[in-house]
This record gives sequence, C-alpha cells and structure tokens, in this order.
Amino acid sequence: MTTGGAGYDLSVVVSTHDRPLQLREAIAAIRAQDHPGPIETIVVDDGCPENSGDIAERHALHPRVVRQNNGGVSAARNRGIAEASGTYLAFLDADDRWHPRKLAVQIERLRAQGVAAFCFTRFRMAHGDGQPGDDSLHPSSTLQPSLRVLARNNFVGCSTVVVDRSCVQKVGGFPDSEALRKGGQDYALWLRIATVAPLVFVPEVLVDYWVHPTSRVGSDAVKNFEGAVFALQSFRAWNEQQFEVWTGSTYRALVGRRGLSMMQALWRGRRLDRRMWAKAMRSWARALIES
Repeated sequence: MTTGGAGYDLSVVVSTHDRPLQLREAIAAIRAQDHPGPIETIVVDDGCPENSGDIAERHALHPRVVRQNNGGVSAARNRGIAEASGTYLAFLDADDRWHPRKLAVQIERLRAQGVAAFCFTRFRMAHGDGQPGDDSLHPSSTLQPSLRVLARNNFVGCSTVVVDRSCVQKVGGFPDSEALRKGGQDYALWLRIATVAPLVFVPEVLVDYWVHPTSRVGSDAVKNFEGAVFALQSFRAWNEQQFEVWTGSTYRALVGRRGLSMMQALWRGRRLDRRMWAKAMRSWARALIES
C-alpha cells in the first residue's frame, strides 16, 4: 500500500504547478507499483492556481500534500525532500508515467550496491498524443555512466531517478538560481551527486516522458542547450577548483561540444528556418563569451 506518513524506506516526491489532469494519472502510476514495501508519497502543490493539492488529497492513494507559494521546481522538490522520511528518494513529474516494475527494480539494484548510490533507467519520449517521437528511447542501452560522460551529455531523466537520500543531502539538494529556473536544475544536481556517489544504470525502459510545448526541455534543441549551459555554469561555480579534474575538460570545450550537438539536432529535426538557426547561434555565442 502506498500512502503518506512516517517510517518509510522509500519516499516519492511529486511537484506540480499546472498539471491537474496529469497529476491524477501520475499518482495512479505510483499506486500501481510492484514494489513490495510501503511507499511514502508527497505531493508538493507549488502555488497551483487550479488547486492541484485538492485533487491529490481526493485521490484514493491519500498522499501527503504540502502547499507552498510558487517558488519553482527546485524549491518544490527541495520542500518535498525536507518533508520526506524515506532512506531512498524518487522523483516523478506530474506529466510523466512510471511502468509498474520501476521502483522494485531500482530499489533492488540500489540495495545490492552496498554503498549510497544514484540509480536511473532508460525512458521513452512521447508527444501529447501518446505517440513516441523519432529517436524516442534514451539513453543508449550500452551506456557506461560516469561523471565525465555526464558532463558531456545529460543522459538522466528526472522521473527515472531513485537515489539514496544521503547523496542528495551531501550536495545540498536541487540548486536554484534565476538562470536554472529557465532549465537545467535536474542536471545541475546530477553532476553534483556524481562527485559523491556511483551512478547505477538500469538499461530498461521504465518511464514514459511526455513532451509538450511548455516542457522546460524535451525536443527543443535550443532549450536543451541552454539548460545544459546553466547546469554546467552552476556546477563550475559550486567547485571551480575541481571542475576540470572532475569533468576532464574545460568549461569552454564542454560548451563548444554542446553547441555542435545542438546544431546537429536541429539538422536532424529539419529545423531549417533562419530564425531558429539564428537563435541557436546567438545562444551558443553568448555561452562561449560567458566562459
């Protein structure tokens, strides 16, 4: 049974701001998990104008609902972490969906590590109509994760993560800033955690990641690039002395590589209009200048 309360081994944090219809389905996906133990479910109503907290409270799962003024996704997730009692933390965005085996598989892998660790899975990107997009499965099933690889490409979807709570506490939770509120909050935290914990990859698709026009990331190559830059800037500022040691590269080289990837993604997506290319070039140039 999955409820809110104390004494749980696993806590799920769901942050929501403007997804009332999707929230019901997300909570239902938590309830459908095969994980044999109890799961603490915390829904953070981040100043929702449509009263998503009320919708969550009426759900048969009876999650614990925490309400706060709108402070952005990092603040909402950090509030959920502060309220959680579980040894392990999982994050679910209201518009993503878990497969029933997800938590059971990941908790088994984490317990087998013998040390505090960070676990993530493959995911499927789908559009609003539920249909998978081109190149919809991420990351590659042959991925060999490391901090240096992560610094070059964010292969972790937030809703795929289960992590030992102590790893998050060691690095201070989700970083927050004006820049990161535009994108990159998740990635900035994964980079920090990768300095203190092993990355455990489950090469199985256990999450459906829904892409819609208001997604902070997804299929928009320029938004992805900008979010990555904000995260790398945050990571460098967090420990500038160790940045190049950890990443095996300079910040400028990482931004250059990311810019090339952005251009390749635009080309593959046949985004050939001048305005999009001009926007991409301006964003890339601005990031390089700031380096």
